[in-house]
Amino acid sequence: MIKLRYRSDIDGLRAVAVLGVVIYHAFPWVIPGGFIGVDIFFVISGYLISGILYKGHETGNFSFKEFYARRVRRLFPALISMLVITMAYGWLILLPDEFQQLGKHVAAGALFIQNIVFWQESGYFDTTATLKPLLHLWSLAVEEQFYIFFPPLLLLIWKRKWPLAATMGLILVSSLVGNIWMSVHAGTADFFLTPYRAWEFLGGSLLAWWHYDKGHEEDVPAYREAFSWGGAALLALGMAFIHTGDTYPGWRALLPVTGTLLLMEGGAGGLKGAWVNRKILSNPGVVWIGLISYPLYLFHWPALSFVHIVKGENPKPVYLADALIVALILTVLTYYFIERKVRYNKPKYKITTIVTVFILFGIFGSLCWIQKLRPISYSKELKLITRAISEKWDFGFSIPKDYQYVYTKEFGGTGNKTLFIGDSNMWQYYPRIFHLLKDKKDKERGAMFIVAQSTLPIEGFRSKNFNGYKELIPCLYKTLTAVPEIDRVVINACWVSYFFNQHPNERFNFYYNNESLENNSARNGAIVEISKLIVNIRKYGKKVTLVLNVPVGSNLNPKEISFQRGFRVTTINRLLISEQSFKQNYGDFLSLLKKVAEDAGASTIDPIDYLSTNGFCIISDQNGPIRIDGYHLRPSFVRDNIKYLDSLVEP
Repeated sequence: MIKLRYRSDIDGLRAVAVLGVVIYHAFPWVIPGGFIGVDIFFVISGYLISGILYKGHETGNFSFKEFYARRVRRLFPALISMLVITMAYGWLILLPDEFQQLGKHVAAGALFIQNIVFWQESGYFDTTATLKPLLHLWSLAVEEQFYIFFPPLLLLIWKRKWPLAATMGLILVSSLVGNIWMSVHAGTADFFLTPYRAWEFLGGSLLAWWHYDKGHEEDVPAYREAFSWGGAALLALGMAFIHTGDTYPGWRALLPVTGTLLLMEGGAGGLKGAWVNRKILSNPGVVWIGLISYPLYLFHWPALSFVHIVKGENPKPVYLADALIVALILTVLTYYFIERKVRYNKPKYKITTIVTVFILFGIFGSLCWIQKLRPISYSKELKLITRAISEKWDFGFSIPKDYQYVYTKEFGGTGNKTLFIGDSNMWQYYPRIFHLLKDKKDKERGAMFIVAQSTLPIEGFRSKNFNGYKELIPCLYKTLTAVPEIDRVVINACWVSYFFNQHPNERFNFYYNNESLENNSARNGAIVEISKLIVNIRKYGKKVTLVLNVPVGSNLNPKEISFQRGFRVTTINRLLISEQSFKQNYGDFLSLLKKVAEDAGASTIDPIDYLSTNGFCIISDQNGPIRIDGYHLRPSFVRDNIKYLDSLVEP
């Protein structure tokens, strides 16, 4: 065992990691793969922490109490500072539901389970990532969860005298294989959950064993120069060519992980390390950014998130640049006046005090979560808005056997059935249909829903980020064959989202026969495919109804039209959308869709005839906004008011 030494090039690597993440979050077109900086952090963390653990176990003076005390002094002061500032500003400018969610994330942070919370929240109806000021803390939760289990595991390996490298290598390979498999089958879990990220820490840990246990850090082999340049090339490739929407981490994470390991190996030996490590990564300016990388990582995301909350989905670059300047100022102040003083002044700042403050802040977040503490914006009108956009879509749908991406539900009587198929715009109609059929008895009419998120219900359709297209139509035909009681089929989707690239979660990611739906040839082909679908369903002897679009658009989102924000929520705006303007944008297309459907033998229903009054699209009723966002109606409004579907389930 050799003596642990400070390596300035590793702080330089931290700078590369944090700059990649920060620039990607602010200006993703500059560094498309900048988010791989998180993977770099994981490898560095595994290397440094493992070195400390190896030294402690080898000398026999390892203490769990001291280990976790060091983690507290390292992480908590800056983290508490960021949480205080984020909650304070959130209290001023967030809506009640947003502040409630922020409190939930603070409470989760007190237990370091943010990654699990964000994993459970992810989905079609989840809040956009940029509107979650604490989303970035998922990575901190992953790191801390790893270090809850890793030290005891290491102690077990030592006591049982198991071969350390072989045992850790086996765990690493298991985690890596799990990561690659999950990236294909459950990408969100793969991204957020610790077991599928553990291999990145373990890669750093094995390199630490190679250096600190075997003494190879002091060797100066010729290959280190090639390793260093190769590692730099891998990181550059990852940041340039890995993009949002690619399956990640998966196999692609091998680029930043391998690149980081090669660079750290290349820089071993200090002044005798590779040129990249000595001249670039050990540059004083680069090292300084590495030293402040932790508080910079903590502050940059809330600053950017609040810009998106206040200024909208696509704020001007100058606003984002201003946010980064604010984040840098807060970073420097936190690093020099809080983090360093607490971290290196052990007698003055007791661990129990720091932990107590952190726990109390978690309790404070919990009170905000259960709405015992409310933001300054709380008012009667905003309460209605909050209640509307917070209505849940938990309708009890299930994923049928042999499928992964479609959701189904059957209810009502056991007689003839109406089958409803489509995307979330069909899903939104469930409360009305269930309300009409819930008390039906044997031999009376029932209903079935088959829905898939962000899926145009035709053959040949493909979505880049959602997989329902693989199963929706096959499930439809299988159901038509298996359930002879079905005599009516109702088709619906947010048609304009797919044909006009107005989908809330995707842009230019929809395809027909592998051609983007932004192209006229693909649009025309998809419209013909709708006609074919209707004809095929009618061959089963079923009546078919096609439901056109409800009025949609970001301007109808209660969060977009209901308030203005600066340093606080101030006024209420009522932006009206005329029926004429909606038809001007989409009328020709919807008329064509109506004609194609009717020529194929289907009847049609146009919701806009029911969702507009006096020439304007309905915005709200006595219970508040009628939508939960710009694209979906409020469940209770659907239940009580969407009567244009009633004839579809009448005897």
